Parts: sequence; C-alpha cells; structure tokens
Amino acid sequence: MRIVIDGQKVPVNVRVSRDLLMTLKAMSQTLHWRINYDTANELVYIYSKNYVPPTSLDRPTLMIPEPESNRLLGKIICIDAGHGGSDPGSIGPSGTLEKDNTLAISLLLRDILESNGATVVMTRDTDQNVSAPDSSASEELKARVEIAADANADIFISIHNDSFTSNTTSGTTCFHYGDAASMKLAALVQKNLVAELGTKDRSSRFASFYVIRYTKMTAILVEVAFISNPEEEVLLSSTDGRTKIAESIFQGIANYFKA
Repeated sequence: MRIVIDGQKVPVNVRVSRDLLMTLKAMSQTLHWRINYDTANELVYIYSKNYVPPTSLDRPTLMIPEPESNRLLGKIICIDAGHGGSDPGSIGPSGTLEKDNTLAISLLLRDILESNGATVVMTRDTDQNVSAPDSSASEELKARVEIAADANADIFISIHNDSFTSNTTSGTTCFHYGDAASMKLAALVQKNLVAELGTKDRSSRFASFYVIRYTKMTAILVEVAFISNPEEEVLLSSTDGRTKIAESIFQGIANYFKA
C-alpha cells in the first residue's frame, strides 16, 4: 500500500492494517484535509487542494513462506471462494465486489497451502458460478458442498466479506456449526486474522449457513471484514491486505493440524 499526502508520495511501501487506515483518517480530519482510498491502484490519497494523482506505482507481491513442517502433507483442503459469476455478493463504497475479493484471497491461500504440502480443491478458481451459469442460490450452495464431499476433504473453508447498512460497522467473524473440530479451527483462524489485521474481534461463533451445516468434514465460514466499511474495504481489495488475510488463514489452518 502506498500513501500520497497532498500530492507527494511517502517514500515507503507500508503493510496495510485497519489501525493504520484509521490513524490516517483521524489525521486527515484533524487537518481538515480529504482522504480517498483508491482500491484499484492500492493507494491512500490525503490532500488539501490542487491534487493531481500519479499514474502508476509498483505493486506489492505475495511472499510464500518456506514450509515450517510437514503437518499439511496428505491433507485435503477445500477452499470455497464465496459468490462468483452472476452473484457479485456485497459491494463496497468504492465499488469493489465481494466475489472478486473472495476469489483473490482464496487463490493466494491455495498457493501458500500447496507450497506447504497440502492438496487444495477449489469450489471455483475463476469468476464463475459453481453449479451452472445463472444457477439459483440453492443450486450454488449444494454444488459447493458436493465438491468438498467428492474430494473427501479434511477441512472446508468458505471465505466471505461481511456487510451492513452502517459504514462504521467493522470486524472479523469465523462461523462454525458446533462440532468440536470446527469450533477449534474457527477459533484458531479467528485469532490469527484479528492479530494480523487489527480488526475488531467479533469472535468465532455458531451459525447455520448451508455450506457449514451440510458439509461432513470440519468446516468454517470466514467473514474476513466488512466490505461496507471504507477502511476494511481497503484491507479486502488491496494486494497487501489480501496477502495478510491469506497468510493469517493459513496460519490458523497450520495450527489446527499441529501435533
């Protein structure tokens, strides 16, 4: 993430966090300046007047960690990127789509898991419906569950963005369906996401979402952050934020399988 203050680039490439974004917002309000999040170009603009945005900046890249152990060898993990195709999911204040965020995070998570020896099955790896073009919501949900079952997956992770009518609502939540294994996985992923992102801890909790109710394996649904919140929209849509999210979910999974 790059920061531009009154037309001048700050000569550092910082890792995005909600605390940083809130600090920049507070600073701007104190100075009576304006702040704008350019999620497409991964920029935060803070400016007073006569502002002309730069045309291009370098993008951060994904750093895949060296395998820390063999704990994921032989494990089959199903990653479900929420929404997709004809279903965009929720839409952020600057127009970012939940389906794009969930897919990008899921692909990054897949790369990290595979580099650590896991076999990864994706319910989708492009912007498409899982069941069929323009399929119904029930058909889509059923297809996702069936993919995990057919793969005989050890765990199932469904990735989403939360949303609310108020743009100040924020935080991270991991949902489970109440079995001990899923509760453990949800708690570990929740802990790592909140610690790394600096988001409000909305806790891991029970829910009856279709994809975690009808899967037969350990399963959780992750509401990473609120796309309806401008600061958290940046976390969800920037390469840096997505990388931190994927790394945090991976660490939760690795801790789950830790001997």
